[in-house]
Amino acid sequence: MPVKSDDVASPREQLGQFVSRQVNMVQSIYLSATGQSKGARELAALRRAVTKFPGAAVDTWQLEFDGLPEALVGRGDEPSAGEWAGHAALTLYAAHQQSQTFPMHQRGEEHGLGQAMREFVQRNANRFSNLEQGELPRRFAALVTAESFSETVHYARQLVHQLRSAAIPLDYALLAQQLYDLQIPGRADAVRLAWGRGFAMYQGSGESEKNQSSSRLGN
Repeated sequence: MPVKSDDVASPREQLGQFVSRQVNMVQSIYLSATGQSKGARELAALRRAVTKFPGAAVDTWQLEFDGLPEALVGRGDEPSAGEWAGHAALTLYAAHQQSQTFPMHQRGEEHGLGQAMREFVQRNANRFSNLEQGELPRRFAALVTAESFSETVHYARQLVHQLRSAAIPLDYALLAQQLYDLQIPGRADAVRLAWGRGFAMYQGSGESEKNQSSSRLGN
């Protein structure tokens, strides 16, 4: 059942808290020694709902709506921005965590989407050796320039499968907030700015070691 909104936290903040709580619950069960089968069933249910509307899959109702802050609950026949963002984040996480023994949801700006994609490029340097300076990987560029929310989520699913193949985690609470912002007039540019900064400025462990080595050679 919905919970009453916090007087201090904004709907965006409440969404991040809700998604983090739900994902952590599923993740801890799935990665535990005794709850893996239950967690696997919950992840499978979420994956089956990935292309559906919020609420369309009965077996995900508890994960999507139990404890959802009142400020995020839709009032009409269409899902609210918060319901769409929460649904997308939860189902994307389920695709990301599938068969992984390491937590694919980790909090922190260093686990933002831009940072994660930069890490993916660094780990697959040969694959992306033809990228020009400042050029983005094709699917990431498609997501950043998507003109609709459904298109954004479509490309996000493709990126998540790439990140899963390299076991690179994401902050799904942050992603949910960004997917929420994309639906709010005037906020989309801030999301793209965060993704761009993350991709351009992030240095993974391999890149950091390479830079340190270059610095030592230059001294």
